[in-house]
Amino acid sequence: MNKLVKKVLLRLSSQTGVILVSVIVLLTMMYLTGYREKFVYEMAGTLALIRIAYYLTRGPRPILTTYFVRKHLKKVFNEEIRVAIAFVAACFLMSWPVDQGALLAFVTANMLAQIGMLYFATFSRRILLRMAASPNNGGCEKQAIVVGTGTRGKAVADMVLRSPELDTLLVGFLDYNKTGMWRYRDIPLLGHPDLLPQIIASCQVDALLVAVEPEDLAHAQTLFEVAEKMGVTVCLLPNVYEAEIAKVRPGYINGSPMVVYRAIPEGQFAHVAKTIVDKLGALAGLALFSPIILATAIAIKLDSKGPVFFKQPRSGLNGKPFGLLKFRTMCTDAEELKKKLEGQNEMSGPVFKIKNDPRVTRVGRILRKYSIDEVPQFVNVLRGEMSLVGPRPPLPKEVEKFEPWQHRKLSVRPGVTCTWQVGGRNDIDFEEWMRLDLKYIDNWSLWEDTKIIAKTIPAVLRSRGAS
Repeated sequence: MNKLVKKVLLRLSSQTGVILVSVIVLLTMMYLTGYREKFVYEMAGTLALIRIAYYLTRGPRPILTTYFVRKHLKKVFNEEIRVAIAFVAACFLMSWPVDQGALLAFVTANMLAQIGMLYFATFSRRILLRMAASPNNGGCEKQAIVVGTGTRGKAVADMVLRSPELDTLLVGFLDYNKTGMWRYRDIPLLGHPDLLPQIIASCQVDALLVAVEPEDLAHAQTLFEVAEKMGVTVCLLPNVYEAEIAKVRPGYINGSPMVVYRAIPEGQFAHVAKTIVDKLGALAGLALFSPIILATAIAIKLDSKGPVFFKQPRSGLNGKPFGLLKFRTMCTDAEELKKKLEGQNEMSGPVFKIKNDPRVTRVGRILRKYSIDEVPQFVNVLRGEMSLVGPRPPLPKEVEKFEPWQHRKLSVRPGVTCTWQVGGRNDIDFEEWMRLDLKYIDNWSLWEDTKIIAKTIPAVLRSRGAS
């Protein structure tokens, strides 16, 4: 818990400037437009809380990015729009007597201030980096050697050359296999890594950028020992594998450093918030639907023989099995009858769905049409087996027929509702269903979950694609 608190404080402290700028701009614009009452300070406090909530759920802004400033302009713009929408909504809910012109003036001024702050922070960091050039070389640019002339070595050289704020001169390359006259972007090959002690002594090298190909990593230990003894900084390019989907981040196991590749969204605070929302949402759902639950149980009992609830084995997070709870909508011998109906399957892939399924009871048709049969899954959410929003949990038999790329659907906790449910349900074929689930995983955020929940209610009421 202490680590979590420290991370929260660290994240907020890194964004203090952004929060302060917004608050100062708000107070200034309110003063200039004639609003000097006490409620203006309430507005400022509310704005600060909105920003804090945003950073704890969405993650901090990379305000000090140096080379990719333009890349982050879009992120800053989207962030300010969302914060502005939340703030304007709070103003109307709190009934603060502020006209639309004053709010528009604040939103515009705040947007310009935040973009200006991004450029100012970038410019400042470049100056500081130049001033903080290695103290041992009198403030002159640092000199570095790249070990490796393959794809990885060239990529490191390109990154350094594209970042003048690093104030680093590439002296040359070392390579285990290449010999003779060779250059890349006017940077020469200096020779074999065995020559490193002499090169360090004669060229005043500040850093060694190790970017050898994976097959040469075993030889790099000697390089590390030489650089360590001679007091030269070693920078190792860790991403040995070229990841197309997974995000690379540093990690530790019992103090030992490691490189972590994760193909699912990052954001510990956002995930904690999602868990809290899931639990509270499930409790609220059970309380809200309690009259419907009671009426449904009575209707199922009067309509056909069998239990009220149906517990079906499903594959959850990382394929772990759990019992999915539903109101029973079929006759008790549904699984035996399924074998006779497999030829009528209307879904592609391993999923079995048919319209006007003869196994469905009269009450079951109504429950399915409006997704009332899914209500007991709030219990699965409370038990931690499911989330309110996420890919629908497949049957273990369906998972056995998944193609390798489809297994990534199981990398997150399954949900009660999802993109598939709001996008057409059974009107969507299996492959498109899988792609929608993976798109959800790759673009996950609390904001995205909120939008899906908001779209689920009208989709259910219209009973689009239900069977």
